[in-house]
Order: sequence, then structure tokens, then C-alpha cells
Amino acid sequence: MSRTALLSTFVFAVAGLSGCASPARVIDSDKTKVVVAIPDNTNTWPFYYRDEAERAAGEYIHDPVMVTSARVKVGEQLTNTQDTTRRELGKERKFGEVVTSTNSTSVSDKYEYHLEFRSRGPVTVSTSDPLNGPAKPAAVAGWTPVTPAGATTPAGTPEAGRQQPPPVLPPPGGAPAVTIPSPR
Repeated sequence: MSRTALLSTFVFAVAGLSGCASPARVIDSDKTKVVVAIPDNTNTWPFYYRDEAERAAGEYIHDPVMVTSARVKVGEQLTNTQDTTRRELGKERKFGEVVTSTNSTSVSDKYEYHLEFRSRGPVTVSTSDPLNGPAKPAAVAGWTPVTPAGATTPAGTPEAGRQQPPPVLPPPGGAPAVTIPSPR
């Protein structure tokens, strides 16, 4: 087997094994959304980061679709470069050398992209309390303590037409309580 064939086989084997490590990582998730962090917002060869992010989100929600993308600063990168040159003194007879060193340090911001995915399918919302079981009945019989938006009860519901019973408060001074009916 020739050297080039052996070398190319080795390169493809290493490239294939390194593709298993995904750079996409889930940083936030709940029942309706998943946020995945990737190093760059690209989807071209050899870095299919958005595909990897969608694959990672698919492990948490059904049929994910990307809804937002944000570039987020995650730190700073410090780069230190040192350059040293040596030059000998003298042409025929060497009698020394000059050493020149240059150091440069630069700081750059390090960014990653946060992609938010939501499910394409319908979201099921439960009205029961997961810790205490099903929804509790109203404290006052015949009255629902929740007022819908607009402060009116929709027509056709059991609560339509009902009014909240008047509160019964003890009068000051210890006299017996008297309930006054509401005018109709």
C-alpha cells in the first residue's frame, strides 16, 4: 500500500471519529422550549452547528423549530505572542550575536450563539396543581374566585348570571351580625 493511500485512510479515520463529539450543548430547557449553545452560527461544511443544535433540542422537545438566535459574550481570550530573532556579529570572524525579542499581548472577546427552539406541535397546558393533585374547588359554594379577562364571565358558562355573595363582617362593638340583601 502506498504512503498516500495509507495517510489518506488515517486522515479519514481520525476525521470520522472526531465527528462524534458535538459542540452543541443544552443550557436551558423546559416543557415548551430548549436553548442550545453553539460556538458559531453556521451550517456549512465542516461545521454543521445549527444541525447539531437542532438534534440536541430534539432530545428534549418534539419536532423543534428555531425561533431566536442571540450572540452572547461568554468571556475573554488572552493571546500572548513572542518573537525572538538572533543575528551574529562579524562576517568572517564571529565575535558575538544580537538577540531581539518582541512580546505582544492581545485580549479579544469570546462569543457563542444561543439558539432557542420551540416545538412545532401543540402545547398541552394542565390546570391541575402537580404537587397537590387536581384543581381545588372554590372556597365559597357557587362562586369561582378567578375573574376572566375583561371582568365578565362568558355567556353559556355555569358562572354566567351568578353574583358574588356579599361578605359578612361582624359589626364593631360586638353587636350581632345582620345580613342586608343586595338590591335587585
